[in-house]
Amino acid sequence: MDFRFTEEEEAFLKEVKDFINRELPPDWPGEDPELPHEDALDEIYQLGKEIRHKLATKGWLGLGWPKEYGGQGAPIMKDLILQVETVYRGVPGVDYYGLALVGPSILQFGTEEQRERFLPPITRGEVKWSVGMSEPSAGSDLFSLQLSAVEEGDYFILNGQKTWQSGAHHADWCIVYARTDPDAPKAKGISVLLVDLRSPGITMRRLTHITGLAAFNEVFYENVRVPKENLLGEKNGGAAVAFAALATERGYGVGLLYNAKRDFEQLVQYCKETCINGQPLAKDPLIRSRLAELAIEIEVGCNLRHRLHWMVSKGMFFVHEAQQLKVYGANVAHHMANLGIQILGLYGQLDEKSKWAKLKGRMRHLYLHQVVASIGGGSSEIAKNISARVGLGLPKG
Repeated sequence: MDFRFTEEEEAFLKEVKDFINRELPPDWPGEDPELPHEDALDEIYQLGKEIRHKLATKGWLGLGWPKEYGGQGAPIMKDLILQVETVYRGVPGVDYYGLALVGPSILQFGTEEQRERFLPPITRGEVKWSVGMSEPSAGSDLFSLQLSAVEEGDYFILNGQKTWQSGAHHADWCIVYARTDPDAPKAKGISVLLVDLRSPGITMRRLTHITGLAAFNEVFYENVRVPKENLLGEKNGGAAVAFAALATERGYGVGLLYNAKRDFEQLVQYCKETCINGQPLAKDPLIRSRLAELAIEIEVGCNLRHRLHWMVSKGMFFVHEAQQLKVYGANVAHHMANLGIQILGLYGQLDEKSKWAKLKGRMRHLYLHQVVASIGGGSSEIAKNISARVGLGLPKG
């Protein structure tokens, strides 16, 4: 496989880099895969809104989507370049859920009317989406969800609760997984609905992340009326949408890897500039060895990402490869956080508010946030089970 870009792709890469350098503050520390800073801090959220509108003006939201739905019909490599650069630099304002999960689901399962109604506002940067999957008793076991959707005339009436919804308080719409047949087997009684979060009967409560950032939400539904035309796919066919989402959510693993790559480069620079007993940390044999091991892990992950996107470009089935990348990215995030804390020592426990903090408290935040890496987007254990069953053909035990 030849990883080199064509001249056209190199030109696009330069254009993307120039845009990011122009729009981000010079000392921008970067965002994490689920953008908790953006959803928790108003000033970053406002910056993200401005950048999202500028991305829309350039036609870079839904870059690879068909032109009739607001996209550019661009080749997969352009979409890859844009995704990698925005993740690597931690650009706020990119509607991850709308672009990576909701949009592809509507393209695959939606009616023509739904595509024309919901996709162009995403590409114009006019709406922000969230995803309503997890519930208090249905996290990794999605098909145990209990939020009910009962038919009543031209509507579904929703009652129940979702939790751990990233950025729902800033979102306009939500793709909600609900139980439409309580008597059917767990996986066969679920449907997917597109829900306006401004609907009467919806209330939210912010949840505080382990890092101290209130980026998540509990969302409560009390007799919420959703028009039947907002049903995505077949009634009781939500399992198919969920499995497709597992494949299209390849961006989570990519995000973990490229955040680790950015943090790794900052840590290497710190080691070059920081001396103990008159010698830079970078010359310590043990530290050099540990950094080299992590550099190899990151490079392997980037190659796995190349392979995955190549499979996407060929229209190949890639569910278990996406899950493998997610697990691998979570492991790299763990290793990055642990090494950073070990090298910084007690300084690594300080947040950005302390005058003694190193790397603006990044390692403390990363160390706490990496706990989520193996849980968010589906736990690593579930991802391994999917890879075992789908990729290796092993029986369900």
